[in-house]
Amino acid sequence: MNEMNFNDKLFAPLLGIIIMLCACTIVSCSDDDESFTDSPSQHIYFSCDTISFDTIFTNIGSATKELIIYNPNNKGVRLSSVRLASNGSSGFRVNLDGQFNTQFSDVEIFHEDSIFCFIEVTVDPHDSDSPILITDSLLFSLPNGVTRRVLLQAYGQDIITMRDVTIQSDTTLSPTRPVVIYDSLVVAKGATLTIAEGTTLCFHKGAGLKVFGTLVCNGSLEHPIIMRGDRTDRLFTYLPYDRLDGQWEGIRLYPESHNNLFNYCDIHSGNYGIIAINEKDQKKQNNYDEDEQPKYTMTNCIVHNVASDAIFLQRTKADFYNSQISNAGNNCVTVIGGTTRFYHCTLAQFYPWNSEHGAALYFTNGIDKVAYPLHLIEFTNCIITGYADDELFGVRMKDSDADFNYRFVNSLINTVITDAEADDFPNCLFEPNPKDFKDKKEDERPINRATQFRLVDTDIYLYDFRLDSLSTARQLGNGALTPENCRHDLRGVPRPTDKPDAGCYQWE
Repeated sequence: MNEMNFNDKLFAPLLGIIIMLCACTIVSCSDDDESFTDSPSQHIYFSCDTISFDTIFTNIGSATKELIIYNPNNKGVRLSSVRLASNGSSGFRVNLDGQFNTQFSDVEIFHEDSIFCFIEVTVDPHDSDSPILITDSLLFSLPNGVTRRVLLQAYGQDIITMRDVTIQSDTTLSPTRPVVIYDSLVVAKGATLTIAEGTTLCFHKGAGLKVFGTLVCNGSLEHPIIMRGDRTDRLFTYLPYDRLDGQWEGIRLYPESHNNLFNYCDIHSGNYGIIAINEKDQKKQNNYDEDEQPKYTMTNCIVHNVASDAIFLQRTKADFYNSQISNAGNNCVTVIGGTTRFYHCTLAQFYPWNSEHGAALYFTNGIDKVAYPLHLIEFTNCIITGYADDELFGVRMKDSDADFNYRFVNSLINTVITDAEADDFPNCLFEPNPKDFKDKKEDERPINRATQFRLVDTDIYLYDFRLDSLSTARQLGNGALTPENCRHDLRGVPRPTDKPDAGCYQWE
């Protein structure tokens, strides 16, 4: 048997009163009771007066932009109409308060309230190599005869689309428009794909460049080759997707691929940069001595901002000149065996997306209990640095007599070495650990890490790895060891013949 106490007797009628009051409140706030005005003094505000889209690839829809329409008045406003000036012929599309159309009538905004308007655009092809400006206006007509206008604008860029393409014979790609690649671009064994200067390859999510034959990317200082993701919009107003990693796959050089060239290429924002792996299994027909057939040569390139390794080399031969390799979720450079040389290169590990990222440089002579002789890894007039206390990791395989040869010359390195290793680091300068100077005044602390460079901004993810005027990498190099193809830096600045700066940029 249930019993009701004194408090229960009070609560029951009180609950009824509360329900009645809530019902009255709901009725009083109904649409029917909202008071609208057509006073000449009524006005509305917008969150912005112009909706601008970054460059849009033709026939590919844009991201969605948001416009908020505010009613600051103490009475509701009923807009006579909201419409696109072009009536939809421009390619802009509007969703107003949950409905798609080109024109809306009797649009209500309650007092001191707002509604949302979402805008998209698809630009039709216009057979032009250069972007063209597409404009329209969103017109808001008030009952008092006043019409307010919000400008809509976007640049449309014609493109070439490649879907699941395999290059079977020698081919030169020299388009005057960006190439958008879906389902990867494959270079078959025995074929050579030559990419001309000024080419821009935009890879869709999940797409990459797979090379079984030979790839020749021959850009120039004035017209580099760009490989990036295909998103041209922004995650936030200050952050284009092009500054994010993981936008596409990357470049993979398969075991049978050799004699590849990367000259003046900007490769960024992939899951990885360039992966090159040679087979170890002697039974495989494509197994060969990496010293006989070089995998690739890289000159005057940037590989930047990738989710995994920027450069991954396993049992390969490769040479790098005047190149920036920076910001990787794993290592900027991973070398497992083989023969690799770097001249006037900058390895900068300031990856912003994950504190558990790898190092600027990792090299070893074995992996998974399999020996890969490291015939030589050599850095000359280079910079190897990053946020961590140590950005250089050389790991010798246990219980193995496989070669493990390395040498660093006239380079600025963020690492600590032992006395026994000193002979392998002639004329190198080692960055001090900031923790050793935490009690010093700022002007007494040594220049190191990010302050070596002009800009390392992890708030808006912008980087400029040219040297700061106070950088300790200045005049650290040995001109006698500078190869002929490094007489000018990555930006074309001439280097002095005696004491050039370390890294890929000469201070100016």
